This record gives sequence, structure tokens and C-alpha cells, in this order.
Amino acid sequence: MGVTKRNDADLAEFAKQREQLRQTMLSERQSQVFGDYIAAVQARMKRDGKIKIYDDVLATLEEEEPAAAPMPGGLNFPTK
Repeated sequence: MGVTKRNDADLAEFAKQREQLRQTMLSERQSQVFGDYIAAVQARMKRDGKIKIYDDVLATLEEEEPAAAPMPGGLNFPTK
């Protein structure tokens, strides 16, 4: 197998989309940094005892939650 034809990059098209690509990459990076920050703060607060999770309360809430009503127009999704 071998390469028979090579197409060079279209620099004019790249220049058109450059700012959009830069903004997309910047947004993804900001989201990642923020997510990492939130996870670190949450882990630190759990370790320090500032966040307490009561599993029995969560279980009670799940039991008491009513089943979702069917959506109109046949857009019913499986519940589990």
C-alpha cells in the first residue's frame, strides 16, 4: 500500500475557521480546568467532613419518587 496523491492543506479555509477553532479549544480547556477545580474542592470538603452524604436519605428519596408519566406523542423512553 502506498500514497499516490497528496493534498496540501487549504490555508485560506484554515484562516477562516481559525478563530472558531481557537474559541472551541479555549472553551474545552476552561471547562476541564473548572471541572478539575470543582472535583478537588469537593474531595477536600468531603475529607474535612464539611460534606456528609446520608445514603439512607438518598435511598428513601429514590423509593418515594413517583414514576415519570408517559410523554405525549409517543416519545416514551425506557425508565431503566
